[in-house]
Amino acid sequence: MNLRNTAPLSEKRLLDAPEACQYISMGKNRGIEFLRSIGVERKIGKRCLYDKILIDRYFDTQAGEE
Repeated sequence: MNLRNTAPLSEKRLLDAPEACQYISMGKNRGIEFLRSIGVERKIGKRCLYDKILIDRYFDTQAGEE
């Protein structure tokens, strides 16, 4: 049984590269570069995942909401 990617994007905390780039509406290469630059990349084993809460927090501070 393959349980990978069964939860909707809105319910996930850690996103893989394609999901994270879709979440921020950027292409893969530029999106990954941006996500690394704002410090939301988390390595778990060999996987690179991106923390959605930290992404939201970054954009909130940029918008002056926090």
